[in-house]
Amino acid sequence: MGMRKPVEYVILAGLLRRPRSGYDLSGWMQRETSHYFTVGHNRIYPALSELERDGLVVHEVAPGDRGPERKVYSITETGCEVLLSWVDSPPVERQVRDEQLVKVLCYGFLPIERALARLEEIKALHEEKLARYEGYRGELEIELREGRLSDEAYLGTLLTLRRGIGAERSYVEWCEEATKVLSSPRKDPAPGPGSP
Repeated sequence: MGMRKPVEYVILAGLLRRPRSGYDLSGWMQRETSHYFTVGHNRIYPALSELERDGLVVHEVAPGDRGPERKVYSITETGCEVLLSWVDSPPVERQVRDEQLVKVLCYGFLPIERALARLEEIKALHEEKLARYEGYRGELEIELREGRLSDEAYLGTLLTLRRGIGAERSYVEWCEEATKVLSSPRKDPAPGPGSP
């Protein structure tokens, strides 16, 4: 079986909550994991095939809601053991890639009005994501009350959603701080090494 790919663990986590088709998994990931782990739709089916080959998931053919039959996947006992063993392993350092911050490195070289306009766009994007995640949180509460979500699934989703909400709130606050910094008069920098 060897080392599993991160996308496979995300899939197993989704199936631990309930059986799903590949399409349903894609929708669940878009809603519940996109703020910390994005998965392209085209990566789901190859990963499901790999997991099934290794005996971690199985599928049943079910009638489609509005079309052809579909494969509905369930996690196996072995799949559950593999997933929970991985969950209980020591944490790894978080990998961060924020292309926007690479751009921000050069904001001092843009005309101030252009940099401020870019910051407003970034802020608007993160405000929209914050509102979306807060909406998901409300839906999550309803799903729990109506019995459509187990207590275990609710807890994990709530914790990750709170992290997403906190991250988006923090990004919005950073945009506001960055706007103040860019809007304030700049002082001439002190001469550095090699200055005339």
